[in-house]
Amino acid sequence: MKIGGIIALIFGVLNLIIGIGGLSTQYADQAGGKIGFGIGAIVLGIYLLNRANKKKEEQKDKEKWNSGN
Repeated sequence: MKIGGIIALIFGVLNLIIGIGGLSTQYADQAGGKIGFGIGAIVLGIYLLNRANKKKEEQKDKEKWNSGN
């Protein structure tokens, strides 16, 4: 899940940069889609990274509880 989050985050940032750069060209109408997709991919990447960190913390808490400490 962590690797997928990193990939989605990088892909989103690249799409966002391309979309913003495309606003000044003749394909400005297509740039809006890239910007929207980039923002969506960034949000998905952040969510996946956050969820991976929470699962790691939950696993540590579970191991701590199982060991009786």
